Amino acid sequence: MTDPVSLVFWLAFVGLTAAMLATAALVADARRHARTRVRLMQAAGLTARRAPGGAGGAMPPLHRRAGQQAITLVTRWGERFSAMMGGEAKGIAEDLRSAGFKGRDAVLVYAFVKTVAPLACVLIGGLSVWATSHSLAAMMVPLGTVIALALALSKGVDMALEVIRHKRLTRISAGIPDLLELLVINSEAGIGPQPALQRVSVELVAAHPDLAREVLQMVSEMRMTNDNRTAYAGLSTRIPLPEISIFTQTLDQADIYGTPFSQAMRTLMAELRANRMIRIEEKAARLPVLMTVPLIFCIMPAVFVVLIGPAALSILDNILTGG
Repeated sequence: MTDPVSLVFWLAFVGLTAAMLATAALVADARRHARTRVRLMQAAGLTARRAPGGAGGAMPPLHRRAGQQAITLVTRWGERFSAMMGGEAKGIAEDLRSAGFKGRDAVLVYAFVKTVAPLACVLIGGLSVWATSHSLAAMMVPLGTVIALALALSKGVDMALEVIRHKRLTRISAGIPDLLELLVINSEAGIGPQPALQRVSVELVAAHPDLAREVLQMVSEMRMTNDNRTAYAGLSTRIPLPEISIFTQTLDQADIYGTPFSQAMRTLMAELRANRMIRIEEKAARLPVLMTVPLIFCIMPAVFVVLIGPAALSILDNILTGG
């Protein structure tokens, strides 16, 4: 065994030992906190005391306990990794909310997966390379592959989140015209802003569930806090779309200046229609430029063959026959 191989082996061994010790420490800490929580609940009379010998206090199944321990472990590791991320945690939390992940531990799970998956890949891949290779030259390409795979895993989490977020925002954007149309109908029927938003969101659950849930959450915040501006700002933060930003600004201005709700919604609907028509015209204006590439590489070669081919064949035939 050469010296570089021995160095790689000891580095992998030390890393594996440190990971196992950290896992054991986290599991022990989680069990200690669980016992403390159970004792506090028993002291408060919230749970029945376990009878000696297991009577009246059966232990949960093994798979359930293992799942709880795994969740606790992921949460604690995620807390440490999210603390290491610093100021990026706020931006990541906003991206997760706009992607539809609104759980309390969404950032923690994201940080855990993004950090632990590449480390596990490097550790397992390094051990596998060391076990199957016996020279430093033979280890270079597999180690490079393992490192590239770890980087791909780390970047893949961000790419998957961006794809999910983009698809969800696209679905929400497609439902905004229906939302405005129904709001105009309800407002012209004499229904107030909050009841109209409530009724329209309930009707949109079947066709546009993501948009309906967000509007329902905004209406709930308006009713519980009586602070419409904060509820509007929360909707704009959860759905970072220009249409939603204009929608919330229109609602806010209607509350401040007393603009009739039906008039505000009709004006907003006309403005969004004009903006959508402008975007469609911009896409149509880009079509000639986009068609240039397939025209050059797909159509022009065939045209050249048809136009120049007979002349080239005639010249070649004259050269070969000596005529």
